[in-house]
Amino acid sequence: MALPVEDTRLRRQALAYVIELYDELTEENGAPTLGTQNQAVDFILADPELRRGVAEWAATVEIDEASVAPPRRLPQDELYWRVRAYMEEIMEQPVFASPGQVGH
Repeated sequence: MALPVEDTRLRRQALAYVIELYDELTEENGAPTLGTQNQAVDFILADPELRRGVAEWAATVEIDEASVAPPRRLPQDELYWRVRAYMEEIMEQPVFASPGQVGH
């Protein structure tokens, strides 16, 4: 289903996107669990439109360098809404979530 591991650049771009989206969804500064990361990356890599969208997004940001610039929100395009919906389905609910925090 997923692309071969040899396409490491696109896989890194997809992972960076998943982490950024996770930060937005949870309002936490961190990465999702490995299972969630892998499932979401594979979801992106399995779809040509999502692969293209991630590559286009990655061309507009520096995913390999730290920055002191304020974080930019992800563009709310088709890529965003499709990956967000998928991640909301597969993410584990936080143990100490306040009511209405996740899945809104």
